[in-house]
Amino acid sequence: MAEQKKSYPMLPVAHWWALRKKFRQTIPTTVNQSYLAGVLRMEAQSARANVLPYLRALGIIDAEGKTTERAKLWRDDSRYPAVCKDILKEVYPQTLLDSVTDASQRQEAERWFSHETGSGEAAVARMAVLYCVLLEADASKQPDEKVERARPEKKVEKKPGPVVPARIEPERVEPVPNNTSTNVTNLPQIPGININLEIHISADSSSDQIDTIFKSMAKHIYQRG
Repeated sequence: MAEQKKSYPMLPVAHWWALRKKFRQTIPTTVNQSYLAGVLRMEAQSARANVLPYLRALGIIDAEGKTTERAKLWRDDSRYPAVCKDILKEVYPQTLLDSVTDASQRQEAERWFSHETGSGEAAVARMAVLYCVLLEADASKQPDEKVERARPEKKVEKKPGPVVPARIEPERVEPVPNNTSTNVTNLPQIPGININLEIHISADSSSDQIDTIFKSMAKHIYQRG
């Protein structure tokens, strides 16, 4: 008959921290599948199969589901490291404790669990992660929404952008067609100037005098002569 290999707690780390946070608010008298389904937002059947057995194995609750003294100490940050140390000694063999002593040795822990339990990769990974959390024994790793809210929001100051000068479009000049036969009607109309001159010539003026008068007019008015 083949030897049945031992299994170890596979409580998801997210559930570990979520339950500890809930216990810090109000510790329940009894933990059952209904309670876990509400706190962890999961199906009651899944809570019964995947959470309750590991809480018993870790000593957080007893066989009847009642919270233990360890559960009360577990939620206290100052007692948390001692609780993790007690769980390690109580649940895991000395050979593992001697060979994997630091939380950074997750791969070594996975190899050990794989060899000792014969479980698949997913189960082995969950065993190793929980074991490393217990080795780390650091309560500051507890995810806390209050810490996130306490962080001041970074205000982004809107800096004025560079002033871009307005683009001035050059005035478009229509080219003048090179056509010698320019239509006169397209040329601008210049107003004409009419000058009326009245010349009073004495009746006794000689013809030579009259000719001299008109020559003088032509010279000064029409620039002739």
